[in-house]
Amino acid sequence: MNGLSAEEQLKAKIQIIVNFFNTSNHEEVVRRTIPLIKKFPNIYVLNNLLALAYNALGKYKPAIKTLEDALKFDSQNIFVLNNLGLIHGNLENLNQAEKYLKRALTIKPSFLDASITLANLKSKMDQDKEAIIILEGVKNLYKKNFSLNFALGNVYQQKGDFGNALECFQTCLKIEPANTEADKAISLITKYHVNNDHLNEMKKKFNDITSDEKKMWLSFALGKALEDAEDYKNSFKYLKVANEIRNGKINYNIKVEEKLSQNIKKLFKVKNLPIIGASKKKILFILGMPRSGTTLVEQILSSHKDVYGAGELNHVHNFIEKNFLKDSSTFFEDQIKDMKVDEFLNFQKYYLGKINSDKEIITDKAPLNFKWIGFLLIAFPNCKIIHLNRNPMDICWSMYKNSFPSDRLNFCYNLNDLGNYFLIYKNLMSFWNTTFKDKIYNIKYESLIENQKEEVGGLLDFCDLGWDENCMTFYKNKKSISTASLAQARNPIYKSSIEKWKHYSIELAELSNIIESQD
Repeated sequence: MNGLSAEEQLKAKIQIIVNFFNTSNHEEVVRRTIPLIKKFPNIYVLNNLLALAYNALGKYKPAIKTLEDALKFDSQNIFVLNNLGLIHGNLENLNQAEKYLKRALTIKPSFLDASITLANLKSKMDQDKEAIIILEGVKNLYKKNFSLNFALGNVYQQKGDFGNALECFQTCLKIEPANTEADKAISLITKYHVNNDHLNEMKKKFNDITSDEKKMWLSFALGKALEDAEDYKNSFKYLKVANEIRNGKINYNIKVEEKLSQNIKKLFKVKNLPIIGASKKKILFILGMPRSGTTLVEQILSSHKDVYGAGELNHVHNFIEKNFLKDSSTFFEDQIKDMKVDEFLNFQKYYLGKINSDKEIITDKAPLNFKWIGFLLIAFPNCKIIHLNRNPMDICWSMYKNSFPSDRLNFCYNLNDLGNYFLIYKNLMSFWNTTFKDKIYNIKYESLIENQKEEVGGLLDFCDLGWDENCMTFYKNKKSISTASLAQARNPIYKSSIEKWKHYSIELAELSNIIESQD
């Protein structure tokens, strides 16, 4: 950088770091930013870049400290405040997140980033009306802003207002036709036929898209649209492209999951478990493989007058990962009997402190909680464990054709990993059912579809809930839904999803062989 002034050299270095951030090379962002912050502690851009890189790497504590240090130099910095709100929101520290975001908006009411972050937070808190008010409140200032319209579309979509959601996403495509996240969003709420205009538009622009990420979103959308149109061969072709792009960006190792499952079984191979008192609230844990029907069952249960549907919570995983796991697959103790009662009391206290409802009965439908059933039965003695079974090929196919925001589902973008993960899940659930027998209520998705009233009755009996006719019209439930089932769960029960994988039996032969290897 010879010949450049000190200021120009700093700007050049920051731009290089930005480039690394934009290409998701977060480790390099951290490596290059730390020494610059020591030299220039009052350059808030560096703090924001470092904090967001830490956030992307799941290192939340240093992310928050970095931003708090930046506030010492400028307590009114709206960008730092917004990022503190964003990261606390990721940590489910919802009240803390809201405090920072409102501080930013008090300083600058028209600050778009904070408006979007706060709206997303409100939506997470099941306060969609407030989220819409926030975004509509700044819409006149940012009518032609993609992020504003996309955020508003997402809230409408999760709320079940597909008309307004579609209008927002179509506006997004007018603003940025090549931003295919909008195409993906539209595909979730559209039923396609062969001559559908949006389907034809997506086909036309596919070869013009050069960005891998944008091609990935478009491929997922085209795969869904072509399945609707019963063009199964081309549907799989596009879904394969989408999954190969996504899988190429991650570094998933199924061996870690295998080791974790082995250690869980080792941990619980004892009869005398720690005993603690019942929690103040009764939690209905709805779990199983993703795409097994957990959203449907939560919609049914949360339609009951006495039940609050809390959605897909991260609280269980976050606490266990921080307090019981030494690393991604190894526990601090070798036997559950050696774990202290206080640790489980803290687990209970932590979890209940995150619940934002006055109702005494709460649903938590994080599917991967199937890994932690033993922990849940100790920490919440009065909880109910509801396990969803579904045809394994339907589960795996449904996962493969969808994309997920959580990196905990990184196994689903490769058919080999997907099949082997299912076997790990199946084996662990067999262990839990043997160990805890009557503590787990197993319900088959197909049986629920075929005999809704009988199955709902059995489910309510297990949860010690009286009959509520609202559970039969769950599709009228106004609760926000943010999962891939957001459109299906707004409709009455239908049978068309059963054995849908058979349209792809040739392409999925390898997956089928893996799954059948343990039958």
